[in-house]
Amino acid sequence: MQTPSALAAKLPQHQQSSGSTLPGIAHSKRSSKLTAPGFLFVFVTLFLALGAINGQNNLLFWLFGFSIAALIVSGIITGTALVNIKLAAHPLQISELGSTLKASYTLHNPSKLLPNFALEIIELDHPHAHSAPGVVLHLRPNAEATAHANLTPQTRGQLALNTIRVRTRFPFGLFTKSVDFQFHRQTLVLPKPMDTAQLDWNNQNTNAESETRSLNRRGSGLDYFALRQYQPGDPLRRIAWKQSARTDSLLVTEYPETASIQRTIELAEPTSQTPDELFELAISIAYTLIKEAPPNARISLSIPWDGTVIPPMTGRAHTDRCAKALAMLTRPITPTASNPTSARNQQPITIGYTRSADLYPSSIYAEDFISDTPQ
Repeated sequence: MQTPSALAAKLPQHQQSSGSTLPGIAHSKRSSKLTAPGFLFVFVTLFLALGAINGQNNLLFWLFGFSIAALIVSGIITGTALVNIKLAAHPLQISELGSTLKASYTLHNPSKLLPNFALEIIELDHPHAHSAPGVVLHLRPNAEATAHANLTPQTRGQLALNTIRVRTRFPFGLFTKSVDFQFHRQTLVLPKPMDTAQLDWNNQNTNAESETRSLNRRGSGLDYFALRQYQPGDPLRRIAWKQSARTDSLLVTEYPETASIQRTIELAEPTSQTPDELFELAISIAYTLIKEAPPNARISLSIPWDGTVIPPMTGRAHTDRCAKALAMLTRPITPTASNPTSARNQQPITIGYTRSADLYPSSIYAEDFISDTPQ
């Protein structure tokens, strides 16, 4: 199985995400403000002041003095943070929906005297994803540090991440000092893959002209031809785990390369009543079929309502092209209920949504996989 990082490495350069390794430009003024604990601390300080004045209590006067000193020290230290700080954002890698996307940054502190502590790096243009910010605990004067933020995209397609905020609440968490940087970064989020146990290629009776294989749920799998030693880049799904355990070395299954496998994967056109959940699930099924196809399979992709027809080919570049088309796919604005066109030439794997609402019969229905889809 090809991992998203391997997919990204094999995509042409212009299809990979764009980014910048140059220092970002601050597009807004640095800001300092009280945090929620800071407001609470100020309230307690005022309460101590009132108590000390009304009760003429020396202990309360001492506590009030320490509180004022803590506010002043915290304000000065936080105010001197992030002076002329520079940020470089590294290019983003292609990822799959639901998987973790790692964003990498390099921070540079040009100051010769002042260090920075407890820095957080946050992606502001990230409304459709959960995020774990990057953290740098200590950035010495005139030094660099690398940080990583974990993002989990919640929608497929193009993901733009343009604004990055660097902030600190050091030393007491009473004030927040932040500065924003502007970049122009995009990456592609591929559809969410299905569990390979749900979708499996298996043998099917074929005609004399060409061998075809269809996809059924929880099928028996392809008959293997031979075993050989594992080589870097071999799909993980082809590892023969039982035989590998006996020989104490990784073995992979070889399939007959002479078998001609050609299939068209076709998405049925959704109607206005088709739920978004089933539409996205159908795209995931199509993506998994393409991703998990045997190495010698000639796969074509047909999306009748937007005119996408990718002719049958093999190879990584062809698989990447199909994956990108599915990642960018949108619902038809006005459903036309067009009849699948590829069925005239060959028997396609048509992916539909519901048996009751679809106008034309399909090979696979997304509704059958709802209960099996991990939440």
